[in-house]
Amino acid sequence: MDRHFDTPRPKSDDQRTGHVAMPRVIRPTVWRASAAQQPGWLSSELARLLLSDRTKPGDVVLDVDDDVAFAATAAQMGRRHHALGGERYLASMSHAAGYIDLMLLHWPRPAVNPHRLLRACQPLFGSTGCLVVAVSAGADHRLAHLSALASAGTAVGLRTVQHVVVLAPDAATSAATAEPSGGQRGRREAGPLARGHGVGEVRAPHTDLLIFQLGAADDE
Repeated sequence: MDRHFDTPRPKSDDQRTGHVAMPRVIRPTVWRASAAQQPGWLSSELARLLLSDRTKPGDVVLDVDDDVAFAATAAQMGRRHHALGGERYLASMSHAAGYIDLMLLHWPRPAVNPHRLLRACQPLFGSTGCLVVAVSAGADHRLAHLSALASAGTAVGLRTVQHVVVLAPDAATSAATAEPSGGQRGRREAGPLARGHGVGEVRAPHTDLLIFQLGAADDE
């Protein structure tokens, strides 16, 4: 069952969803938030949106990668935050199996098999908890990373319950992108950030959040 709470939900920019979607995957939600100063991490603004949307005060959140902004924001919002120090310590968390309400994991990671990584995460969060994979990849490789993670999740018994595309507050599309599957008349050539990864002329997302829960992909 998808888990949301009574905290204010992040506002989605639905007009952009067709330009940032993954093929054959659930329709994405688009959030507006600034990027972190350190590439690959979450900004405090994005951390707050994520925690508001997926947790409530008192919930246990586990950060595999020690994201400083996420840790500070979780503490400010009354979540019980634990830092792990890297995926090599996942095996030592067996005592916490089923007690994690939200796990945060960053991707890509060098020389790591996504199937093995998600399989190691799978036992730790309960039936109402979730695993959030924050993907920060260049435009040329974005869809490949997202597709590999979605497939790996399915293979280890996880279903993708939400795909969040995070755009900068000032990111915009031109009027020419109003035809995501239509003809080319009146459409300018896509720029280098957009070309080849399905986002039309919208500026490339700085972060994608893939949110997994336990269960087969067709569970409801």
